[in-house]
Amino acid sequence: MSRLKSRPRADHQHAAEQAKQLPGMWVLAATYGSRASAVSAALQVRTGEYLPAYRPSGTYEGRPELTQDGADLWVRYVTGQPAEGVTS
Repeated sequence: MSRLKSRPRADHQHAAEQAKQLPGMWVLAATYGSRASAVSAALQVRTGEYLPAYRPSGTYEGRPELTQDGADLWVRYVTGQPAEGVTS
């Protein structure tokens, strides 16, 4: 039986800082083992609920992208202000 390949832990603080320095550009934040994990993380990037590096809510976007190694999470900084109607 083969073991799963271990992945480096995601450094969301670093990814958020990189994205903020490059507003509107997508930055690779992490590679997850499954699409479901990457989709969940992308939602957390948008809301900042469990990933405080991406607060306030609505200032970052996240999108998963399937790869041969799993699913990459890409993030981008979209504004300096929370989206209308969104609270953190």
